[in-house]
Amino acid sequence: MSKKVIYILHKNGAKGHYVALNHLLNENSIILKHREFSVFSSLFKSLIKLDFKRLNKQFINIAFFVNLIFSSNKKIVLGIAPFDYKLKYLLLFLKSHKIFYHTSWICWDKNFHPKNKKNNLKCFQVWKTFLEENTEHIFAVTSKTKQELLNNYNLSSDKISIVYHSNKNEFYKRYSYQRKKNSFIYVGRLLPQKGVEEILEYFKNNQNATLTIIGDGKSKELVLKYANKCKNINYKEPICNTDALINNYKSHEYFILNSKKTKTWEELFGIVLIESMALGLIPIATNHSGPSEIISNKNGFLFDENELIETLDHIMKQSFNIEMSETNIIEAKKYTLQNISKRWSTILK
Repeated sequence: MSKKVIYILHKNGAKGHYVALNHLLNENSIILKHREFSVFSSLFKSLIKLDFKRLNKQFINIAFFVNLIFSSNKKIVLGIAPFDYKLKYLLLFLKSHKIFYHTSWICWDKNFHPKNKKNNLKCFQVWKTFLEENTEHIFAVTSKTKQELLNNYNLSSDKISIVYHSNKNEFYKRYSYQRKKNSFIYVGRLLPQKGVEEILEYFKNNQNATLTIIGDGKSKELVLKYANKCKNINYKEPICNTDALINNYKSHEYFILNSKKTKTWEELFGIVLIESMALGLIPIATNHSGPSEIISNKNGFLFDENELIETLDHIMKQSFNIEMSETNIIEAKKYTLQNISKRWSTILK
């Protein structure tokens, strides 16, 4: 007898967002499989770059969609940004299946969202019907996401579960720490909206503190430029090995996240925040919806955009707060695989 399968259907895949769900399904002998719906663009890119691994993945995705037409009652967790017009076409394939929607978006009044193409009354009606009628259940990444959905749609509270992102178990082992004084670290995408340049400029002018940046993206060359000029700024390529990443975290005192809101984005959670907190770092982050749900004045520092310099100056005048560090290690236990996996349990019913 073949094992039960639950599918994640996402634009380009986001496996890191579903580790707690995978943990739950493993405990119940259910397989989690990831599929993507950005098939045609990915096919084109894989052919242009001769990326045969990516090309093969698209054939698997195509076979999945064909199978959807001739099958029914598959459980599918759909991750798609509001108000993407492509939902209309995806529902043609998903209409005979059980759809669970997973979202981290925090504004559902149609005034601020990432997908603006073909946003018309028909598109908004498709989304309304989808949320209110087509979904078996909705999994919201934050409480603000849940509240916004309740405010704007005819949904009952028990149809929405809050499922925060989670940390891998390795982050909760007992470690010894050798933190360098006034040491700060950033891990993540290197993009203008992450406020990387402002961070670099601060540490260029404050060389009694050290900054480590780990990641890749459009701002990488800028980071390298500063790292080559300033001895207190260090750059490292993205680290995929969890143990190696942990070793980098635990030698620092503070984690810094300087997000900048754009017309279509703000920081919606920040997995790197809960990773660093589990290792006793003190988080410093822009007061966006995601960080504000994770950080309080008991365990870190939230600041308004363009107040980074004042915030860092304030922190630099203080000694590293051991009590705050220990609070973070305790607070981060809320995000263990075991705790977050329970929040996904509705999918088993």
